[in-house]
Amino acid sequence: MDTGLSIAASSIAAATTEIDVTSENIANAQNPSYVAEQAQLSALPGGDPNGTGDGIAVTSIGQLNNALLSANNLQAQGALSSLSATQQVLSGIQNIFPLGQSSAAAASSSKTSSNTSISGQLANFWSSWDGIAQDPSSPAPRTQVIDQAQGLVTSLNEAANQLSQLLGNTSTSLGNQIAQVNSLLGQAASLNAQIVATKGSGGNPNQLVDQMNQVTSQLAGSAGVNVQMQPNGSALISIGGVALVQGNQAEQLQTTTSANGQTAIITKNGGVAVPVQSGSIAGLLSGINTEIPYYLNQLNGVANALASTVNGQLAAGYTASGTSGATLPLFTASGGTTTPSSVTAATITVNPTIAGPNGASSLAAASAPPLLPATQTYDASNAQAMAELSTAPGGPDATYQQLVENIGSDTQNVNTQVSAQTSVANQASQALQSATGVNTNTELTNLMQFQASYQASAKLVSVIATTMQSLLAAV
Repeated sequence: MDTGLSIAASSIAAATTEIDVTSENIANAQNPSYVAEQAQLSALPGGDPNGTGDGIAVTSIGQLNNALLSANNLQAQGALSSLSATQQVLSGIQNIFPLGQSSAAAASSSKTSSNTSISGQLANFWSSWDGIAQDPSSPAPRTQVIDQAQGLVTSLNEAANQLSQLLGNTSTSLGNQIAQVNSLLGQAASLNAQIVATKGSGGNPNQLVDQMNQVTSQLAGSAGVNVQMQPNGSALISIGGVALVQGNQAEQLQTTTSANGQTAIITKNGGVAVPVQSGSIAGLLSGINTEIPYYLNQLNGVANALASTVNGQLAAGYTASGTSGATLPLFTASGGTTTPSSVTAATITVNPTIAGPNGASSLAAASAPPLLPATQTYDASNAQAMAELSTAPGGPDATYQQLVENIGSDTQNVNTQVSAQTSVANQASQALQSATGVNTNTELTNLMQFQASYQASAKLVSVIATTMQSLLAAV
């Protein structure tokens, strides 16, 4: 009888634990960081010579971990975060360069076109030179040329400023991401210490492991970490082979700038280079080191091509007073210099001499000096030649068109990659959830089974108790 009661009691205890574990699983069914638990049972050997056991015991509450699927999921999420960050940077660049009106369409429009894109402004600028060619003695077309030039300069300056602001904002985002990663690395080290201590005292660290899963998932999204579980239950976290969390010790990250202006990630302790190739930090680094500088350089090429093309054509002409256009460039850099390397999108300006009062007459619209130096000339063939430069190979129009095409192509490519990687990441997450997550239908079925087991064990206790009372009554 005593053996029967002992067996029934152990069965009740095991069923109770299984019911508790199942209830815990169901309660966390919507928690993506939760790993489903399962009670591990073992038979208790008895001393009976016939091999009768003494019941059943719960040896541990295990988790349905899958190291391979977990690693695949972290890698997929990190790659998606990296592409998404790059997508955000390219979207910001694209917003700085609206397609607006094409050069051909703008050229056929009126001089007062409201188009404000750089391509449209270029077309209006060339068209304004036609006005001088058609009416060389009137000051109005000359003033119009200067106004169009001022508008172009302003747009180039603003675009360069916006790219610089985007670079600054991206750098700020990078700093915020690194601060978050440093905090998460500290949390991971603390959780490692708690997990090891809990296991060492015979406790159940599953909730701590779930918290660690959440931390490593966030780290993967930010920096593409690699996680290796150690025999003592702690997690070894690294990036590109550089260990950042070992046991209860966590490394911290910071940025550094190389001699060539490239931003990189290093450890605060020792300055070890950390090759971040995944996660949002990788995407932000790409924006800071590659995308934004590339398009700023292309924009500088537009400004330089504009200055060299226009100033070069003016150098072939003369003003009404016979002054060579070589001494009166339309575009200069801030401070008045015309050195090609100094004329950038940020520094280009309209020559103060030409932009000043009565400066319109300084435009070298004629292709030859007048017969008498003091005689007004109505020759405007150089202005006509200027108006035809919109299609010049290597000119500002072609350079800007290439910039717009590049940003359109790059944005489309990254959008396609984000879409594809989203599918990969979703599949990886679903595969992991299928193996380690909670299936509510399965858990509800198990709950019914464990409840039935509990009731059967309780019934056995009742039967034994009734039998004992009957025997005692019969004595």
